Amino acid sequence: MALVILRLVIGFHFLGEGITKLDGSFSSAGFLANAKGPLAPRFQAMVWDAEGRHRLGMGYDDDNRLVIDVKPTQEAWESFRADVASHHRFDDKKKKESEDILKLYLAQYDWYVKTNRDDILNYFKELERRERQEQVAANQEVASLRQQGNMLASALRRDRAILLVGIEKMWSGLEHDLNNLAGDENSSRQGLALKKLGRQGLDSITMNKIIPCFDLVVGACLIVGLLVPVVSVAGALFLLTVVVSQWPGAVGAAPVYYQVIEMSGLVLLAMMSAGRYAGLDYFVNYILRRRGKKKK
Repeated sequence: MALVILRLVIGFHFLGEGITKLDGSFSSAGFLANAKGPLAPRFQAMVWDAEGRHRLGMGYDDDNRLVIDVKPTQEAWESFRADVASHHRFDDKKKKESEDILKLYLAQYDWYVKTNRDDILNYFKELERRERQEQVAANQEVASLRQQGNMLASALRRDRAILLVGIEKMWSGLEHDLNNLAGDENSSRQGLALKKLGRQGLDSITMNKIIPCFDLVVGACLIVGLLVPVVSVAGALFLLTVVVSQWPGAVGAAPVYYQVIEMSGLVLLAMMSAGRYAGLDYFVNYILRRRGKKKK
């Protein structure tokens, strides 16, 4: 009975976490960006375009001088317009309308870059300055220098947030307006998503899709007692990544007592094959035993 109660409690917790993440507001970026300890760089590297380099177009010319490279964004938008036109099967009239929409957004983007050119380039320079500071070992050993580094990082976050507001509105606006051009006659076709620049295989955007489904599957399987050893180990490993992302004892690390307790409970469920008690694993094991006897 204790194992069944433990399984249900943890199962409903995972299921509830998965359900709350289905509304689309969930983002793993904050969790990854705030990682602490020796593995922090690996977690932080998973945040998609954390510093806005791709969205703001950070680049260098032939003389290795900082420039704003607008070509990747322009090419991404042009490719997206063509993909939307093909996906929604636009006729000639709507193709022309989609081209006009694209021209409008490209003009807005060009105006935005030119208007904020100095601020964007200054932001790029500050990024390089911070990188140089991080390469100096003394910055990690002297408290005053660490404080300067934290102040610079805070200023960069503020400037980045201001600069990316307009860029984000243009990206989301173009995606909405081109998909909306399909009209009611093609409403059954799902709209296309505008591909982000600088994506990598397992980044925060991918994690935003995986984690809600993972929580739902683990929670549902624990509740009905199906494949409990497998999903318990998977859930424990997931919680282990949460624990190591906030390395115990690291400066600024958040407490992970709750995760450690639940992880221990999942390990116990896996070791005891808790799905055999008032769960579907009882029937799975019964069928497997019957087949094993027949083969003998």
